Amino acid sequence: MKKSLKILLIVAASFLLVVAFYGYHLFRAISLDPDFYLSGDGSGGSESALSMLFFSQNLPKGIVCGTLPSHLRAEYLEPKEFMEIGTAADFLFRTHDESGRRTGYELSQRYEKDSLDGELRSKWGEGTVITRYVKEDSCFRLSKEIKAETADSVVSLKTSLSGDSSLYVGRRKNGIVTECVACKWHDGRCDEVISENKMELDPVSGKLLGYAFKTRETYVEGSLYVGNEFYADKMLFDSLQRLVEYEYGDQVFHYEYSSNDTANYSVNILDKSGRKVGFYKRKLKENRETVQYGTDRYEEEINRYFEDGKLIKETSEKNNFYESVVSRIKLFNPAGDEVLDSAFYEDSFLPGLRFDPHAFIVRHEYDENGKLKTYEQFQESFVKMFPFIFVPVKKESRKEVGKLKFDYDEAGRLKSITDESEDENMALRYSFPFAMRQIVYSKGKLENFEECKEPYDPLKRLKPKRRTPKQE
Repeated sequence: MKKSLKILLIVAASFLLVVAFYGYHLFRAISLDPDFYLSGDGSGGSESALSMLFFSQNLPKGIVCGTLPSHLRAEYLEPKEFMEIGTAADFLFRTHDESGRRTGYELSQRYEKDSLDGELRSKWGEGTVITRYVKEDSCFRLSKEIKAETADSVVSLKTSLSGDSSLYVGRRKNGIVTECVACKWHDGRCDEVISENKMELDPVSGKLLGYAFKTRETYVEGSLYVGNEFYADKMLFDSLQRLVEYEYGDQVFHYEYSSNDTANYSVNILDKSGRKVGFYKRKLKENRETVQYGTDRYEEEINRYFEDGKLIKETSEKNNFYESVVSRIKLFNPAGDEVLDSAFYEDSFLPGLRFDPHAFIVRHEYDENGKLKTYEQFQESFVKMFPFIFVPVKKESRKEVGKLKFDYDEAGRLKSITDESEDENMALRYSFPFAMRQIVYSKGKLENFEECKEPYDPLKRLKPKRRTPKQE
């Protein structure tokens, strides 16, 4: 009887411990604040404070003055980066017949990159202009982006497909851009200020003391919009140009450093009540750098391995509490080019539980001259017998979701990038945007084209065209 009672008590105690453990984590998961990144809508929090710490680490190099990409996909391969002055890039998409068979390519849009000359050079100085032609049925819409630099300033003027223009003007001091003002540009003058940011430098040492920023720009699902109200923030730095205070609206965050060592140190992020809301740690030992950071919502550790001063491998582990875990590895060749990026994902609602294991792999292949030959993306699916952390996974399938091939001429100049993916629907998600399947680089201008007269309708380009059952 006593033995049975002991067994019953042990079982009951174990059961209560499990219930208490998962009850605590369930309560914590429910009570977590959404805690969005800054987006111009009045939101902020610990993740924003951590994000600003990362931003501040590069600020002593100067302000980036100009328009940002229209999308925020870090893995996106930008074809415009391969354009040289005096060249054009034709973006093409595949066409099909009624049976769904591929019939060829059709022009979707074209980019032309040139040096500023004539009236444009007289007005803006030395720089470049990129003209974009977007086809709508039988006519084209145009947008332009002008970039010019002098010893004292940088200028970026961007005109959208709708005809709206934004002008960014940056001023240099001590060789870096220390202030930038953006405005709506109309009839050769500034109508409304969109954003302003400025660095304060020590007049003697030139070191960064403070930074102030206000803007009406905000990103919504990767697209940039201009709102009606400004939101502003400011930063203060110590004598080592380290962020010590960040203020946004009525929120204030303080950054406490463990030492003045720039290689090995830790940072605690505190809100205005003194509560710790985030952390950052950096440790450098021989040929390995370890960085750890996080908030009450997630933690990540990154290890970078160097050989002869060059990065050869990077591994990371990220735990989004009550959401997912990610393991990642990146490999680099001796020239510093990334050749492999492999990430393994699992959903993790509560500690110890793992669901839906899958992986995404990106491979870059280079030729003997260091030119990029292929860019491949794969998706792998796995299965588990039971959804627990220690149960091994088994590969279920591997699918190629994107394959780009780079073709060069005898002089080593890029001629084309072609999407050779077999699964076109998957490639739409992971390769070129807007169903583009080939980009052809050439010289020359687009002539004898008709510019569209109708007002620009951004929704028109999103309306789906008729698709055959095979394409679906």
